[in-house]
Amino acid sequence: MLGAYAILISKWKNELGRLILLVQHQWLGIDKTSKMPLNRQIYEQIQQAIENGTLRRGDSVPASRLLAERLQVSRTVVLGAYEQLQAEGYLEMRKGAGTFIADNAAGGQDNPLELDDELDAEMVVNVPDFLSFVRSPMSGLVDVADTAACDFRHGVPAWDAFPMDRWQKSLLKACRRATPDTLTYGPAEGLMSLREEIARLVRSTRSIPAVPEQIVITSGATQALDILARLCLRTGEQVLVEDPTHPVLREIFSFSGGRVIPVPVDEQGLCTNRIEESIARHNGSPDKTKLLYITPSHQFPMGVTMSLHRRIELLNWARNTGAVIIEDDYDSEYRYVGKKVSALAGLDSSGKVVYVGSFSKILFPSLRIGYAILPPALIEPFLAVKWITDRMSPTLEQEALADFIQSGQYAKHVHQMGKLYAGRRSCLVACLVEEFGDRVRYFGDEAGLHLLIELDSPADENSIAEKSLQYGAKVYPASDYYSSFRPDKPTFLLGYANLSELQIKQGIKQFARAERDCRPGC
Repeated sequence: MLGAYAILISKWKNELGRLILLVQHQWLGIDKTSKMPLNRQIYEQIQQAIENGTLRRGDSVPASRLLAERLQVSRTVVLGAYEQLQAEGYLEMRKGAGTFIADNAAGGQDNPLELDDELDAEMVVNVPDFLSFVRSPMSGLVDVADTAACDFRHGVPAWDAFPMDRWQKSLLKACRRATPDTLTYGPAEGLMSLREEIARLVRSTRSIPAVPEQIVITSGATQALDILARLCLRTGEQVLVEDPTHPVLREIFSFSGGRVIPVPVDEQGLCTNRIEESIARHNGSPDKTKLLYITPSHQFPMGVTMSLHRRIELLNWARNTGAVIIEDDYDSEYRYVGKKVSALAGLDSSGKVVYVGSFSKILFPSLRIGYAILPPALIEPFLAVKWITDRMSPTLEQEALADFIQSGQYAKHVHQMGKLYAGRRSCLVACLVEEFGDRVRYFGDEAGLHLLIELDSPADENSIAEKSLQYGAKVYPASDYYSSFRPDKPTFLLGYANLSELQIKQGIKQFARAERDCRPGC
């Protein structure tokens, strides 16, 4: 009898200890409306508590089951955070005792090192004047995450619908196949297995008769563009870009010393008949034009598709001038109206087009795998610059991606996402019409993952965006995408792929409310 009571008292003490531990960690919480994964929220809060001394070496943390119950999340969420903290040396698991702050964890020291708040003036680096055009990632034009409840950020796929379980299988398969040689430096051009899959992919979906030897794997499309700028431009030489286009793109070419000349875009794409006029207007010289950047399948940001006769005119222009065309096949995978148009590179018979592709907007941005399909004359020079600046792209991820494509999971994912995005795109169009009526014009609804919209409103574009953010919806003014002129009406770029239909409806209501409140006299 006494033994039974002893066991009962022991269990009660253990339970009381767990409850006290939970109370001590009431500061630890989660925000289920945030786009940050739940396990990441838990991870960051515990990490910060260790770094600032709230938690010290030897302190215990709640059992994963109890913390999961208090936060009302799956236990695997808490375990994921704990395992990451353990892997990074912040936590240690003691069998039969629990989970504790590791003895060698950073932070939590008795006498933490204090640093001077101000930098020595001699330590400040002077940035050269020619770099003054480079934008900070905080400028709002660079794709960084935001905490707004409804973020209409463009170029972001539906993270919540990504088949993580199938991707994990491909990663595990790549790890099982790995040998000691896998851990050394790989080929600068990328793994042959992935290049073969990409060659098959572009032949079947983009009508490009590429062979693996023409394909170089890059760290996203951005690196491919940077290498081409370094390779083809000398200071003062010209690169033609669409107007409008992404400001960061202009910076990539300017960074290499190029003179960026905008060429207008209309409903048929880049105006090929205005190339010479644009060069002359900006005091350029036709013989100094070395590059032309274009998004013919789904122009960014207007979303129009370049007509066939203009594609032929552009190829003839490149053949006559010797300039290289960079075809960025932006958002070409998703088309909701009409048939897909073949890539410009598929029409090129003179080796003037470099085709640039990426998996960031199809799978997930942090994958950072892109590629360039190069004419024979550019392969070796391109590889030389790639090797000098980056050496190689990660091989395990390449192996996993090759398996993901070869197994049919990639094609299946694109098909499923096409149906999902079509529904979200229709929802966005309907909500815009419902809230703004005939005061809204939208472009690019036939394909892609965003709309460009123009409002017939006297309100200021930036004021609308600021007020909308206060109401919980982040929208993106688009005037900075234009070079030769600025739209005379409020213009916005609205991404919709990573938003549920409920979020889209709520976000557009908040956006419309902001526009009303920003009208003069309101």
